[in-house]
Amino acid sequence: MKPTYEGNRKHKEPWQPGRKGSLCPRDITVDRAKELLQSSILDQNKRYGADGGRAFCAQEHNATKGRWHGYPVGWKEVSVAVRQQLIERGELTRQDVKRFWEGSQ
Repeated sequence: MKPTYEGNRKHKEPWQPGRKGSLCPRDITVDRAKELLQSSILDQNKRYGADGGRAFCAQEHNATKGRWHGYPVGWKEVSVAVRQQLIERGELTRQDVKRFWEGSQ
């Protein structure tokens, strides 16, 4: 089943009550999030992609419908194998990994 993007407000709206996730940068639109998901690399039960040198992770929150939501992470959370694939595909540089090791600045 092809993964389908479905945003999660906890990564876009910081004023929500309860537990908040890491906030997505304002420049990541829903359309861009969909593109990132479609080109992402599956690693165990998560998918990873890169945009502007930044790392994004997607998790499936509705397995029966193939629905995923994503959020920014640091490259330290991404396996070496996934980082290497993104470098080989030209979507990431080693400098990007160093710059965003801890996450977005």
